[in-house]
Amino acid sequence: MFLKSTATPILLILTLLLTACSTKPTNIPKTKHFIDTHIHIYDPTLPPGVTWPPKSDKILYKPHLPAEFKSVTRESGLTGVVIVEASSRLETNAWLLNLTKNDNFFIAVVGNIDPYRPDFEQQLLKLKADKRFVGLRARNPKPIDYTNPTVLKNLRTLARHNMSLDFLANGQNLKGIQNADALARAIPNLKIVYDHVLGYNIDGNPPPQTWIDAVNKLAQNKNVYCKVSGLYQRSTTKPAPTDIKYYKSVLDILYNKFTYKRLIYGSNWPVTKRSNNYTSFVNLVNQYFSKKGRSAAEHYYWKNAAHVYNLPLK
Repeated sequence: MFLKSTATPILLILTLLLTACSTKPTNIPKTKHFIDTHIHIYDPTLPPGVTWPPKSDKILYKPHLPAEFKSVTRESGLTGVVIVEASSRLETNAWLLNLTKNDNFFIAVVGNIDPYRPDFEQQLLKLKADKRFVGLRARNPKPIDYTNPTVLKNLRTLARHNMSLDFLANGQNLKGIQNADALARAIPNLKIVYDHVLGYNIDGNPPPQTWIDAVNKLAQNKNVYCKVSGLYQRSTTKPAPTDIKYYKSVLDILYNKFTYKRLIYGSNWPVTKRSNNYTSFVNLVNQYFSKKGRSAAEHYYWKNAAHVYNLPLK
């Protein structure tokens, strides 16, 4: 009678325990630091609104603020964050810096200044007065012409101030890689971080040789780094698979061409919500990098980011 009466509660307790455990990362990176170099913080309820995401996006078009991110990453082992500006508005840079100024968890901001602005350096100097402002991601309403003389002049200014450029070219395939390659050769002292696995659309199949050749040429530029970030976003299968085998053929090429000394971790939260939770993404990438040895993991999860973004990490 006792066993019968207690069987259901015991099973319920076991089920709850297993569910709770399943949300924890099974592969927490065992590194000195663990830095996510690519998240977005924004609030579409504040005037004048946001330039991204669109109102039609029911998952992303809502406030995504520091408190939520800290909550969803609590069990991931994350030790610090670089916020990447998702707005093309200049004033949002200061909003981000002020929002996180009293929280050492948010160690840096990659902001945005229109690369066509005639007062580009003046605006850069204002923002870099805060040491947490470490670089730019050029994000304009229209595609940026990286051969434009004004753009090149301003990006040379960025390099002169020892700041980096996050390069975004999602879905542009060969064109994006070729543009980044030309820019890297034009300004060899500019540290370029190409976001989201070079914007490649991952479908589980080996990439074509034309893409491999373009990656090989790009990787010859020692000033170019690749963020192994946004894997869920770049997957053509939705929701994105959580088995690393689906992504392995692409990651192998990036690892071989850039080596572990020029690959950088980033999640692309909250875009990760479209497929799964944050800890699942940590599990995904660490299926790959945990097998590459301690040195590779240390470089991927924080050392390369510290170098590119001048982070105060040792």
